Amino acid sequence: MAKRITIKDIAQQAGVSTGTVDRVLHNRGNVSKRSRSAIEKVLMQSGYVSEAYFAPSAKPCVLAVLTPSSTIGDYWSALYEGIKRALSSLDYPGLSLEFFHYNQFDVYSCLAAQGLVLKRKPDGVILGPTFMEEAQRFCASLEDYGIPYVFVDSHFDGTSPLAFFSIDQIAGGKALAHLICACTSEGSKLAVFESRRSDERFSSNSFVRRDGFMEYLDEVGRSGDLVKSCYTSTLPYENEKTVKRLLEEYSDLGGIAVLNSRGSDIADVLEKIGRQDIKLISFDLTMRNTEHLRRGTILALLCQHPLRQGYMAATTLVQYLMLGKTPETVQNYCPIDIILKETIDHYKE
Repeated sequence: MAKRITIKDIAQQAGVSTGTVDRVLHNRGNVSKRSRSAIEKVLMQSGYVSEAYFAPSAKPCVLAVLTPSSTIGDYWSALYEGIKRALSSLDYPGLSLEFFHYNQFDVYSCLAAQGLVLKRKPDGVILGPTFMEEAQRFCASLEDYGIPYVFVDSHFDGTSPLAFFSIDQIAGGKALAHLICACTSEGSKLAVFESRRSDERFSSNSFVRRDGFMEYLDEVGRSGDLVKSCYTSTLPYENEKTVKRLLEEYSDLGGIAVLNSRGSDIADVLEKIGRQDIKLISFDLTMRNTEHLRRGTILALLCQHPLRQGYMAATTLVQYLMLGKTPETVQNYCPIDIILKETIDHYKE
């Protein structure tokens, strides 16, 4: 367990007296702006909580995490690791974590998981949404119950999260388009892939990234090169048919951009049919994507820092619930890293 920080520790790190720290903690005034800022910085970084919260009578606090189900080495498993690390470092007694998973390709699975969370009525929720309308309704229910929530991976208009942590999805789409244009000749065809879900739905992130992708193509005059396509993440044999049909129809296809983390699905097909000459770029350092990156079947990956997102989301929500600390900003964008075969061995999130 992490060592609990004391008022003396805070004073030493902030370069002030223990009395000054005490005045800030109890809002007694007579503290300079410079000292208060230094103390608050230490408090934020350390996750300090007063001894009162460590009393045996401290009220239990339940955090619910509602996100798509995952497998080892994928995007969501990295995000879960970030959440767990945050709770371990904060070390608040009485704090428990409960996971509620759903099939991100099935809207009905999502609705069922949302119902379980509302039935549990946790103290706070970390939410990784996929379907916009369903997420908006779910957030409205959380607000009716007075349950604060934090978004990871994406966010939606019409909701009031305590904070959100994600990349700028428009910028992500533009970056994807920039890369695929840079590695293909002008006039060659470009395909953009997104995953079809139940009820002919697509994820909200794919929609927004596609908008950014199209915006960049318009800016550089290559929108006429675009060939739209889609694939299914649940029926791999359909992907092979889709890719083969695409190559038969467009012999001058130069690149494929995948709007989510499933680039490895398309790379499997290209490798199988011997078409590694097609430039393929996708999102996220999943285990399978990384393997294809090393082999050169995937040219580049855009990393969204899921571990950081999870860590910051959990820290923000816990400090709000336990300390009443409101985050400085609701909007928190993470950087987008571009990872190549030549840099993967030295990359650490």
